[in-house]
Amino acid sequence: MGIRQSSSSGREKPGTKTMADLLFLPELERGLMNWLLRQRSASLTEVANYLAEDEAIARSHLEKLAAEGFLQPIEAEGHLCYQPCLASRRGRQVPSTIWNALDS
Repeated sequence: MGIRQSSSSGREKPGTKTMADLLFLPELERGLMNWLLRQRSASLTEVANYLAEDEAIARSHLEKLAAEGFLQPIEAEGHLCYQPCLASRRGRQVPSTIWNALDS
């Protein structure tokens, strides 16, 4: 059972979720995402160990999070890893009129 991304499914693309979206996840998945953010990426076995569940249950959580755009499966060194895929928050731009006023 692999993870496939479909652009025609109507789901949000990876990277469109933000840290604020984590607040709306169920407690278990929110905790998993927080852990994955600290790890930066993890294998299925590592996730199963973290959850203290078997790999089939861990895979179902990972596939759900990937389908919702929170995770991106990545092949690294011949192994599948899961990496958080959240949008970066853009810095606020100060209008040039304010900079011009400060320079005066």
